[in-house]
Amino acid sequence: MNQKKPRGRMHWLKLLLFGLILFYILGTVGYAYVVAAAYTRSAQRTLCCATPADDGFTYENVTLTTYDNLRLYGWYIPSQNGAAVILLHGLGGSRLGSMDPARMLARQGYGVLLYDQRASGESEGDTLSWGWRDVADVPSAVTYLQNRADVDDHRIGVWGCSTGAEIAIAAAAQIEAIQAVAADAPYYTTARDMPPPATLQDWLGLPFYPLFIKIMEWRTGAAAPAPLSEAITRIAPRPLLLISAGDEFERRQVQHHYDQAHEPKSLWHIPNTPHCGGPAAEPQAYATQLLNFFNQALLEK
Repeated sequence: MNQKKPRGRMHWLKLLLFGLILFYILGTVGYAYVVAAAYTRSAQRTLCCATPADDGFTYENVTLTTYDNLRLYGWYIPSQNGAAVILLHGLGGSRLGSMDPARMLARQGYGVLLYDQRASGESEGDTLSWGWRDVADVPSAVTYLQNRADVDDHRIGVWGCSTGAEIAIAAAAQIEAIQAVAADAPYYTTARDMPPPATLQDWLGLPFYPLFIKIMEWRTGAAAPAPLSEAITRIAPRPLLLISAGDEFERRQVQHHYDQAHEPKSLWHIPNTPHCGGPAAEPQAYATQLLNFFNQALLEK
């Protein structure tokens, strides 16, 4: 009787390699789905209990109506210098997350409009869309400011962090009335926004981004917007301030956006600081950067 020849080392190495590849594929697909599910889950909640009045500011409750008739709720601190800034929070946050920059600006006389984006905080909406649908809501905020007697139409700016920064860039590319853009930690809206891979982790993550975008489109029912790498080129000649925190990937991502933007532009990196943590970690330096930028862009015209 013939006995089967024992399988050699090469056979087991091939089997191991196949297993690793299968694990990588399934892991990438699973991770992309889990992240997309988290990024589309509603973040609505009742806000309690801080308001701008706690910092001594007079403010008004604001209701913005979106293009698809949703109501977005927020606050407005009236302008004392004729200029106003729209503040956009990150994914799953609320207007409370914009209070630090709101204080910095309002103390210097700026009008400040901060609101809960759709499906966030107290605003209406069924699901988050990673900022994709929120871009079309910004015109409502701009119109609100244009209709106020305390605001000069030519002195409207926008600040955003994380997803809010991506919304700010995309909205400013479409709305000429936005005269200055401060974007803290913008990442990407499509795979085309990614910087060239620099580490093994970057290379392994390359398949994740296009897969994640496709799953996001499926879950939200919305098409991915134009890449930030295109939108950011349409901001000039209006000034742009880009900010990044201590994470190396974030620094490279924001540098990538900076390299694609046109003048006038400026870049500030805050070391040893978490994502969107600049206002809390470096309040004086952050206030100086923000005020110098908006003063030059909106007041010295």
